Amino acid sequence: SFMDQFVSLFSSMDQKSLYEIFETSFDPVVVTDANWEDGVKIIYVNEAFCDATGYSKEEVLGENPRILQGKDSNYKILKELKRELQKGHNFVGQTTNYKKNKMPYFVKWSIVPIKDENEEILGYISFQKIIEKRGLELKQDKLLSSIVDISKNLILVTDLEGFIIYINHSFSEKLGYKKEELIGRHSRILKSDVQDKKFYRKMWQSILSKGKFSDTFVSRKKDGTLFYDKKDISTITDDDGNPLYYVSISRDITKQMEKEKELQTQVYTDTLTKLYNRRKYTEVVQQKLENFEKKGKVFSLILADIDHFKSVNDSYGHDKGDQLLREFAQLLEKNLRQDDYIFRWGGEEFAILVDTVGTSATLLANKIRKTVEETTLAELNITASFGVTEFQNGMDIEKLFNTVDQALYEAKQTGRNRVKTAVN
Repeated sequence: SFMDQFVSLFSSMDQKSLYEIFETSFDPVVVTDANWEDGVKIIYVNEAFCDATGYSKEEVLGENPRILQGKDSNYKILKELKRELQKGHNFVGQTTNYKKNKMPYFVKWSIVPIKDENEEILGYISFQKIIEKRGLELKQDKLLSSIVDISKNLILVTDLEGFIIYINHSFSEKLGYKKEELIGRHSRILKSDVQDKKFYRKMWQSILSKGKFSDTFVSRKKDGTLFYDKKDISTITDDDGNPLYYVSISRDITKQMEKEKELQTQVYTDTLTKLYNRRKYTEVVQQKLENFEKKGKVFSLILADIDHFKSVNDSYGHDKGDQLLREFAQLLEKNLRQDDYIFRWGGEEFAILVDTVGTSATLLANKIRKTVEETTLAELNITASFGVTEFQNGMDIEKLFNTVDQALYEAKQTGRNRVKTAVN
């Protein structure tokens, strides 16, 4: 009998205690075998399952669980369920099932494989939660659903565990998902992983303490592309203040963010060379100073100056001078690491910040100096002079620059086309 199968499945346990636990549970419990080849069969259901679905035990024992499925069941989730269970994995999910009288109900299951001592799968036990009214009754209230669905805002509703129970048309259209592809899935499917754990920790702290959270998210569409998502998350509660659902109302602000980035780029970028400018230098060097004080991270400053630049302008004109500055900037970029910073300080001077000690910075400056000497820039043979200093305790931003500026001055006074390192 099916009860014999149930008993044999849990032969190592106290049958009476186990049976009493399941039978007195307020939530449905379903046990199946693991015979996928012939079709998985139900071998046990408890009284709570019968009360929720209207089926008697005799009517479902020996039946495949698909007896509970219908037109609104999420078959994508069901396929994923089968795939994961066959691998021996636990599975948590949710979908629409149907009672004996064909009325739909929403069920959330946590399904665990039952294995023997050799890790062979003997069957599966499904602990279920029944939700009679699905989501904010958006499906039941056609007028409200229509209003929400035509909203240009992206609207998402999840349960307290983060499973998606509703999305509106704008959300579906923007992210490229059909509604049935997301309903029942966990909202983490939309994460881009651009924001770190600290960001989401802050989000949950705000939601749990204040019931709301607002910020800009980087979300992922179905095709993998990212977009900036200005999101307001609110908690929906019952009459007693108990949380029921989370509602997210958001809008795509990608164009706005790109425009802001473009403006920021203009603020921090030298128009001629496209390198960072003095304003950016001040921010970066301040951050490096703080890292030095807090973490002991050393850094050095190199100041480069094109030798006899004025004569280039005087002899060939400012267009040639501008071309030389652009090509010199490109040469610097090619000879520096990705995490080094280059700035056009002004005129023919360029500042370079590197995360290394002064001796290594001097070697780098000499390498660049030699490359400049051996390279034709703007159809001219030129040289450059360099000053180098390592940031030391007791320095501030002004003293750092004055020190390297003095070293550069000495390089130019002693013949140019050379590197001078400040002795600290």
